[in-house]
Amino acid sequence: MKIRKWMFKRGINKASLNPDFIKYVEDIKKGQDHQTGKIPYREYIPPPVNLSYLTGKKVFPHLRGTALPSSFDLRKEGRVTSVKNEGPAGTAWAFAAYGSLESCLLPGKTWNFSENNMKNLLSEECPEGFDRPSNGPGNFLMSAAYLARWSGPVLEKDDPYDPNSPGNCVEMSPRMHLRKVIFIPARNGYTDNRNIKLAIMKYGAVATAIYFDEVYYDNNFSFYCDEWKFSFNHAVCLVGWDDNYDRRKFKNLPPGPGVFIAKNCWGTNWGNKGYFYISYYDQMVGKDNALFSRVMNPNIYNVIYEYDPLGWCDSAGASSPTAWFANIFTSTSEQASEQELRAVSWYVASPDSSYNLYIYTNPTDSDPRSGKLVKSLSGKVLDPSYYQKAFSTPVKLTNGQKFSVVVEATTPGWDWPVPLQMPIQGYSSKARSEPGQGFLSMDGESWLDVTEVFENASVCLKAFASTSDRSKRGTV
Repeated sequence: MKIRKWMFKRGINKASLNPDFIKYVEDIKKGQDHQTGKIPYREYIPPPVNLSYLTGKKVFPHLRGTALPSSFDLRKEGRVTSVKNEGPAGTAWAFAAYGSLESCLLPGKTWNFSENNMKNLLSEECPEGFDRPSNGPGNFLMSAAYLARWSGPVLEKDDPYDPNSPGNCVEMSPRMHLRKVIFIPARNGYTDNRNIKLAIMKYGAVATAIYFDEVYYDNNFSFYCDEWKFSFNHAVCLVGWDDNYDRRKFKNLPPGPGVFIAKNCWGTNWGNKGYFYISYYDQMVGKDNALFSRVMNPNIYNVIYEYDPLGWCDSAGASSPTAWFANIFTSTSEQASEQELRAVSWYVASPDSSYNLYIYTNPTDSDPRSGKLVKSLSGKVLDPSYYQKAFSTPVKLTNGQKFSVVVEATTPGWDWPVPLQMPIQGYSSKARSEPGQGFLSMDGESWLDVTEVFENASVCLKAFASTSDRSKRGTV
């Protein structure tokens, strides 16, 4: 057993960090942009997770037979909320994330969520914040972490936007709970737009990162960045497209016609009432995309078990697309002597991934599979995503009872199936963990504490429960 553990510890490694993120950290240390030599204008931090391996992969397999029109506009469908104004802050990433979520909730009730709450609670001033100022840049993985840990969404009226407000770290009750965020693969060419189009038409606005500079923008509200940039500096929502948009409307002529319709966050006095048109041939659009597609009533689950409030920061594996990971939790509630474990969640790295999921009660401190097996199920996850799996039959837990959540995950084409929160300088340096929480395995039999391999790392694997009084929220 010791030999097997040693071999696993020796063989496990982290995925390479996103090169854009590495360059971003270098630029911040230098205080300048590597291209211009000036202090960079930034509203977006490249995520440390390197998702470039997804480039060109197809998602939404259930929609593969769907015919796409030559043009489509969510505004005409009543599925876009109002244009907002971020002011002199670098918080476009938060506006894009909520622009996507608010759109995906339409048609139906119109929501106006608080970007102020998101930007502040994720700031370096708060205990569970990232290495960013409250008025500074961020990304969609940060937004997903904030929503997945039940910090939001809260309403705009409850925490109004102030671009210069310091980080207010007071938690408010979320109006709903996140179920799914789909990380749409980067385009593999200028006409590889089907993933994005399907997402917009079927679900709602897609949050995407771009590189914006006035030099690429003209009076026709048309934008075409004809140069490759090392990193993004802004974020918008894509709300439609027009395959026949005349290329002659651009200051610099792109090779062909076609645009995405984009919703900005610089108020209605900018652009075409807050909107503009990005050429399909833009060098940066469509590479970093997220669809905040599904939420649920917050009263269904009212207890969350987690060790990863900062979410997906890196991935680990052992030269195989299959690996095991687990968390051991202790049922704790001031509201009831019993709970019902109803769902779990984790981050899935590849399309067409598969999993085997197990729940054990009363495991030992060092082996998540040593207790009583009380639930097992298998399934597939079709899209790279933050994914939640609900149980048709809940697991009964008593107050103070230990239980483990164990996942055997297979991510085709990706040898780092284990999503981790971990300290990364310039991003998530506040990440902390304790022994006895998260575990890794190659075969589901010999387990390593994740802290033995990566200091202060946590497995991104949450569990959700309900008590008899579901009007109250508990966090463990």
